Order: sequence, then structure tokens, then C-alpha cells
Amino acid sequence: MTTFREVQKFRVRWAWLAVIAMNILFIYAIIQQIIIGRPFGSKPAPSFVLLLVEALLLGLLFFISSIKLITVYDSSGIQYKFSPFQFKFKTIAWQDLQDAYIRQYNSFFEYGGYGMRYGTAKTGHAINTSQSCNKGLQLRFKNGKLLLIGTKDPGAIQKILDEAIIAGKINRIY
Repeated sequence: MTTFREVQKFRVRWAWLAVIAMNILFIYAIIQQIIIGRPFGSKPAPSFVLLLVEALLLGLLFFISSIKLITVYDSSGIQYKFSPFQFKFKTIAWQDLQDAYIRQYNSFFEYGGYGMRYGTAKTGHAINTSQSCNKGLQLRFKNGKLLLIGTKDPGAIQKILDEAIIAGKINRIY
């Protein structure tokens, strides 16, 4: 059976833009107040506060850039890790699944956003990284629970599913 590995980075534009804009603003404030010597604003914060806030914003930028979803599909099943929130891969064995199929979804309306999302009993849980990723692998476990894993390459996932069906690892597909 084919092995497929996918790495998806966090690509929510508004979050990136907001953090970058705040970094630019505080770098400007630091340059104006500390380097040029002109207070920033009518009630300027102490210089150490500007430096502290900028350090926190750079940390946030680093944190956002480290967010990624890693999925591996192989003969044993599916492994996924949503870094940095999960330290170890979580494994889903093919035999634990009742159904598996690719479907289109709207993360905002079905799950309330991006990341590790907890939907209703009807929609189940979801793991996704971006608004440009609107297709996912819908998993229905034998116990009835649902999990949707976002993908940017539904064709490759479909190939894996077809191989799992032929090998008798999944009973059916929608």
C-alpha cells in the first residue's frame, strides 16, 4: 500500500496580518522612542514595556509559524499530529473505521474555525489549518464518532482510500 505524508502550515491570513501589523507598530514605536528619543504617543509607555510587548509579539509570530498539521497514511492506518499542541502522533487503525470518504466542508460554519475543532454530535471533531483547505477526509468510527482531517491533496488521499478498500481494510466508502 502507498504511503502518503502531508504537512500543512497554518494559513489563516487575518491572523498572520494582525500579528505582523502589531509587530510593525511596536518596532516603529521602539525606533521612535528608544533610538530617535522622541516619545511614542501622547502618554508614552516606558521603553521596557515597549521592548517586552515586542518580545511577546515576536514570540507569538514564532508560535503561529510553528503550527502545522502532519498526517501520514499507510497500510496500518492514519497518523496525525497537530504541532505544537500534540507532542506525539495519534494513530487511527483502518479497522477502527466504519466509513472514510473525501468531502467538501466549511470550517467556519460547521466547526467554528480552524485548528483542533470540536463540533456537534452531527459534525464531530475536525483538524484543519487554513481557509484555502476546504476538502477533508471524513472518518466515521465504528463507535459512531466523527473526525474530519483537512487536506490540500484530496486526490492522493482518495488513492490511499481506494487501496485500503481493495486490501479489505475499510468496508465501504461514500
